[in-house]
Amino acid sequence: MSTMSNQYVNDLIGTQFGDFTLQELVGEGTFSHVFRAVDRQKNDKAVKVPRPFSSGRDERFEFLPTQVFIKRGQRFTPQEASPVHILRIQVARTKAVIDQGMVRIEDYSFDGETSHCRMPFLSGRTFRDYMRSGPVPITVLRNLTLTLSRLNHMDNFGYHGDVKPENMIVTNNGVILVDCGYFGNVNVGERLDDAQKTLIVTTPRYYPRLLPDDLLAFGLILWETAMRTPLIESVAYSGDYDSDTVSDRLNDIVAEEEAIGNFNFTGVMGAEKPSAVREGLPPIIDNLLLKAVRLKFNDSNLLDIDEGFASFEELADELRKLSQAGIHYL
Repeated sequence: MSTMSNQYVNDLIGTQFGDFTLQELVGEGTFSHVFRAVDRQKNDKAVKVPRPFSSGRDERFEFLPTQVFIKRGQRFTPQEASPVHILRIQVARTKAVIDQGMVRIEDYSFDGETSHCRMPFLSGRTFRDYMRSGPVPITVLRNLTLTLSRLNHMDNFGYHGDVKPENMIVTNNGVILVDCGYFGNVNVGERLDDAQKTLIVTTPRYYPRLLPDDLLAFGLILWETAMRTPLIESVAYSGDYDSDTVSDRLNDIVAEEEAIGNFNFTGVMGAEKPSAVREGLPPIIDNLLLKAVRLKFNDSNLLDIDEGFASFEELADELRKLSQAGIHYL
């Protein structure tokens, strides 16, 4: 942990937020620290406190950063953001959701230095740690698919927006999602161009086209689960790949994304057939993973765009077929 971050966290331990006193740091993300806190009756809760802009990263916690972009017209630009503002967005998007697969917001305050939100304390580990501990049961993946299906069908929710292994907590009672992303209007001002600004809070590794597409995000997580490595690791450029191995259609889509300042999607050009990387994978998994990330190899054996799964329900059905075929882990 950096000296500044260490001092900041140490100063918070023992302080009170509402009826709860912070006991220990249990996690952190790009914009917040998460503490275990207790009240006088020794009830455990999780309290999330926004980071100061100057706070460093704790080396005990590994996480893939959430990023912020502004979209003006059709062009994307990386953006700095206030951790308190991001927490406001997360609370606003989560507080009305009642579902066993989404963490519940119990209390919150945005009063200067005491800004925080309180949630149930989840005893478990992130899906990132769960993946690294060994093959993941198909039943866990299918249950996650059904959870995301329910959330996507909620009129007051619609999308999570930052589905990634760090934002899924595996507990004894199932997998619970935390920390929503956001795709929406910036506060509209008086100037005409203000109404055209969109704020995007997400993780491009799983939302590479910077759209609120939970289905593609989960497909990329399935790929990473099975292949032990992400399909998209970092910003890339089309010149880094052999365009002769990619269809004209995919080349055109990548060029369109790069032209509007989005170099996150380009990494799909490096995709290979899963069974060519992990020997022994059956064709049913080849087909599942490629379709989940909306890719295929066409009749000329060039990497091409595919329509993918139409819904989480369709993907859940394909996962069920894996179990019926005797494949119980990815």
